[in-house]
Amino acid sequence: MARDKLVRRSVTLRDVAAAAQVHVATASRALDSETAHPVSPETRERVKRVAEELGYQRHMMARGLRRGFSSTVGVVVADLGNPYTAPIMRGLQSRLEGADYMALMTESMDDSEVLERAVGHLLARQVDGLVLLAVRSGDLDRVLGWARLAAAHLAELGHRRVVQLPGPPDIQPFADRNDAFAEAAAELGLETWAVPPASRAVFDEGRRLMGLALAGGDRATAVFAHNDNMAMGAVRALRDAGLHCPGDVSVVGYNDVPMADCLDPPLTTIRLNGDRVGRRAGEAVLAAIRGLPDSGGGPPEPAELVARASAGPPSRQRQSSQDAPLPT
Repeated sequence: MARDKLVRRSVTLRDVAAAAQVHVATASRALDSETAHPVSPETRERVKRVAEELGYQRHMMARGLRRGFSSTVGVVVADLGNPYTAPIMRGLQSRLEGADYMALMTESMDDSEVLERAVGHLLARQVDGLVLLAVRSGDLDRVLGWARLAAAHLAELGHRRVVQLPGPPDIQPFADRNDAFAEAAAELGLETWAVPPASRAVFDEGRRLMGLALAGGDRATAVFAHNDNMAMGAVRALRDAGLHCPGDVSVVGYNDVPMADCLDPPLTTIRLNGDRVGRRAGEAVLAAIRGLPDSGGGPPEPAELVARASAGPPSRQRQSSQDAPLPT
């Protein structure tokens, strides 16, 4: 068989126009929702049907260059290993696809210099908008106070002393969680303190910080970790020390990552629906691209506390230890 018979020629707009018996310009307008209005409905349907039958694919890059946009949105995430990233990206991509946009994603690894380079690369590729899911102080300002739910739940269970395992303090959501939890705890009469913050909000850091708290003679009966990865690390550190969760120390996380209910014990956490957060981010960036008011605005996405087995009332032994002096 000759080589030219092995290679299928790409279907062009001229092929579609010829098969539909219309001018090339008419075929181009008919296949673009933004320019199709001058073309009669009958002609639009005929051109679309022919294009589908022939397997025609629009050249999005050429179309974008003609109009000054690329139909792409750059997305920078902090950590591809974080299970919470997946539902956010799924919701974001779902919203973008509905508007004929595609996401180009990269990772900052919680590093401001990497973030700066990533943004530069995305802008060089002429993305139409940017979504940053990897913010640090000075990059963006955003306040979420749902950590108050964790403080209220632990107070209801009877805990009086709680230690925080903080995420990196220059990442705005972690700073907000620290402040919101501490403020709510004070209002509820809880005594709280925090170990030195994590360098990254990952499992190993949660395990290390919980180890530091225990080595320092920590008398807390409960732990609030700033995300679920760190909370899982805290549970492992408790086991390493021969302690049980929640029998000796309760643990509460944040995000409700996939499979959090399958852990041992299932993790009590603050659920912030990642899919809805992603969709809302998509609404906001599309509005910005179109120069429209932010349809994704309004109050932050509501969160809820998901009570599972990792948090329970303090044991009598640990409860009595709460009368000991606070760590210094």
